[in-house]
Amino acid sequence: MQTTLKSLPIKLGSNISSANSDDPNLQVFSFTTIKVATNNFSSENKLGEGGFGPVYKGKLPKGQEIAVKRLSKTSHQGLEEFKNEVTLTATLQHVNLVKLLGFCTQREEKMLIYECMPNKSLDFYLFDPEGQVLLDWGKRIHIIEGITQGLLYLQEYSRLRIIHRDLKASNILLDGEMKPKIADFGIARIFQKDENEANTGRIVGTYGYVSPEYVQKGTYSVKSDVYSFGVLLLQIISGKKNTCFYGLDQNLHLLEYLWKDGRMVRAWSSWIHHWMMHVLRVN
Repeated sequence: MQTTLKSLPIKLGSNISSANSDDPNLQVFSFTTIKVATNNFSSENKLGEGGFGPVYKGKLPKGQEIAVKRLSKTSHQGLEEFKNEVTLTATLQHVNLVKLLGFCTQREEKMLIYECMPNKSLDFYLFDPEGQVLLDWGKRIHIIEGITQGLLYLQEYSRLRIIHRDLKASNILLDGEMKPKIADFGIARIFQKDENEANTGRIVGTYGYVSPEYVQKGTYSVKSDVYSFGVLLLQIISGKKNTCFYGLDQNLHLLEYLWKDGRMVRAWSSWIHHWMMHVLRVN
């Protein structure tokens, strides 16, 4: 059976103000601390916004830079997803997973406080003409390697097997050295090591990254994340979005376009060539 959140060591109250949580790796921040750190959630400090709500950059009193994810009152990400992300991100430790520093639940707020990732998310570079220039083959290979290591840890080397279920370019954050880190575990699920798959009546994830069997039958497994990683890999190679249409008639999705146009083969061949050159230089 899947591990439930109730069986995991975390307690979230509605008015927490202590300096430490039950997890020694996490801090419980006061609302005042986060308000001061983000300059009262000023628009100048706003990094972006998703369906969950805005993200702000901030600086703690000792100078540490942070990113604050503030869930909006109308967010689709409720308390269960919030607890899910706190629990998973706090217990998973890997250089290619984003680090959660703590959380705040004062004044009916639900805020997650992360390490600051100064180079934003991968989609900023992949799909922007100016950003693409900064991603030479060496950096793309470096990013692919990092995502691979993070995913391998989630599936094989962590204590429990984690299915992310929303692996995509915007959930790959980049640090100051362009090292990739997988983020956003709000809809992730925990498997025991002997579990292979599970079913759900609620399909979640992002269109274009979700595997066919998940859409058709509600079945998800480690293969679901592998499928999403495959789509992400093609995006890193081609620099194209999977939500757009391509081809002469503009009627082909990314996977269809690369396959029917023969570009998938050429892209893979080019990638393998650059990968081998990279390995030869390293060795």
